[in-house]
Amino acid sequence: MPIGVNKVGLMGATGGGGAGASLIQSASGGSQWNGTNSRQGGMPVRFHRFQSGGTNGFQVNDISGTGEALLYVWMWGAAGGRGGQGGNNGGSGGASYSEIMTTAGQYWVAAVGRGGGGGSGCHGCWGAGSGGNNSTSYGNGALGMYPACGGCSAGGGGGGAASILYIANTNRGSIRQVAGGGGGGGGREGCGGAGHGGAGGQNGQGGSCGAGGGGCCAQSSTNAPGCGRPGGDRSGGGGGGGGWYAGNCGGAPGCDCHGAGGAGGGSGWIGYDFQGNGAIWNGNYGTTGNSGEGLRNGAGQNNGGTGNITIAYEIQQ
Repeated sequence: MPIGVNKVGLMGATGGGGAGASLIQSASGGSQWNGTNSRQGGMPVRFHRFQSGGTNGFQVNDISGTGEALLYVWMWGAAGGRGGQGGNNGGSGGASYSEIMTTAGQYWVAAVGRGGGGGSGCHGCWGAGSGGNNSTSYGNGALGMYPACGGCSAGGGGGGAASILYIANTNRGSIRQVAGGGGGGGGREGCGGAGHGGAGGQNGQGGSCGAGGGGCCAQSSTNAPGCGRPGGDRSGGGGGGGGWYAGNCGGAPGCDCHGAGGAGGGSGWIGYDFQGNGAIWNGNYGTTGNSGEGLRNGAGQNNGGTGNITIAYEIQQ
């Protein structure tokens, strides 16, 4: 029997919608439909999808039996933005899945990551792509690195925000699951290539003339740090992706007329109320984590794609 069903059984329910099973009778929030959970042997479930960037409420109103039931949660982080002026692509979002126990009356916050903005070139001191956010204080992507003020350099793409599931409120201690955001791509001017932003859970790719790629998951913070501005006439690297551990900025090239590095993506995380049968999938540059899962619905696609949080629970067949 699947792990999640066993866990519910240990709490006093039989699972599978049988007599005495603890089933969520009513919940609200997101786009809803009925289907099956392939990770639980085709269990009949109701899905609630959240794919609008920012905070969204999910309320469990009533549960039969013991008053406790499992939530099945799929998540994708947002993607980084493309680097300016022929720069490279931003990284796609990472993904995560977990099974979390809930009680009747519990309120959850689905904070969906927004994608990073694209950089631009030949704007003097400006042109960095905006960092993606999820409308909370945690897991946000960085603004891309500004280009130098001289010449016709380009700014880096902004980092994508993580998607985060919170219980009750949006304090850091209320985080229950994270899907990492992708890093922004490096900006470029003319002569040499820029680096691709790393996907969620992946290092960024280096550019040219010594421009290093940003490291994945290199920060102790969930928010990616600012990237600053290089001197001379040099393009800017991508902004790091948000995550449980955020990514680093891509590096600037050591000379004029070259491409900057792509930023690192942020990491995913599951924990605290996690009941088993979970997974974290890192992306691979332009490929999202857990890309073949139909519930993704196009989320986390590189160059600024928004994230996705989809919650399901067992229903009576």
